Amino acid sequence: MAHYDYLVVGAGLSGAVFAHEATKLGKTCLVIDRRNHIAGNIYPEQREGSNVHVYGAHIFHTSIKRV
Repeated sequence: MAHYDYLVVGAGLSGAVFAHEATKLGKTCLVIDRRNHIAGNIYPEQREGSNVHVYGAHIFHTSIKRV
């Protein structure tokens, strides 16, 4: 049986970024999601050469000025 440092439930924006950053620090992650793709609700598909947002357009809001 495999051993992981973290189990990440949900491969949306937060889960995928957490797993990416943790692996850069040498940790191992098992990421699970009920969908067959990563990126959660911001997932795009290529259709006729353009990205189409499958779950609708999303706007990222933050109060952090440098972002």
